[in-house]
Amino acid sequence: MARNPAAKTREAAARVGSEEGVTDPAEVLPLELFTKLARTSLLLDAFQRECLAEHELAFVEFSVLRLLRAAPRRRLSPTRLAERIVRTTGAMTKLVDRLERSGYVAREPDPSDRRAVLVRLTAAGSRVANEAHRSYTEGRQRVLSRLSKRDVAAASKSLGRLLEVLELEVLRTEPEER
Repeated sequence: MARNPAAKTREAAARVGSEEGVTDPAEVLPLELFTKLARTSLLLDAFQRECLAEHELAFVEFSVLRLLRAAPRRRLSPTRLAERIVRTTGAMTKLVDRLERSGYVAREPDPSDRRAVLVRLTAAGSRVANEAHRSYTEGRQRVLSRLSKRDVAAASKSLGRLLEVLELEVLRTEPEER
């Protein structure tokens, strides 16, 4: 009988220290945490691809459309988009190029700064963003329905704090005031 994926994940986490040659008990928990985060990242990526496959969107593309969908007048600067999805401005240019070729966004002059451009969500982009949002929300609800509200809140709080620390370390930013 095949073991379920959750059991395999728990067993893998239990072996982390021994497989890495870690014998210091103080090192096992941090290693286990980062191993779980790495596995979570890989599984979350696969989950996101599955949710968005019918819309032919990568999660990063969906993220841009989602941000534009929520923005005032459905437009933002490429720099602001890059900051929000943690991409370089060069990577954002390529991403906007792809979305523009798909007809989901358009570049337009910034009325407050003639040297700058804004990225605007098109009608087609709005339609696909709405459809993709429904698919992603359904998938997310399917996953989270297996957890209690208390588990979801605790995970969100703990991951939020870890995210703050990682942003300080990786992005060299100061945490926002709480």
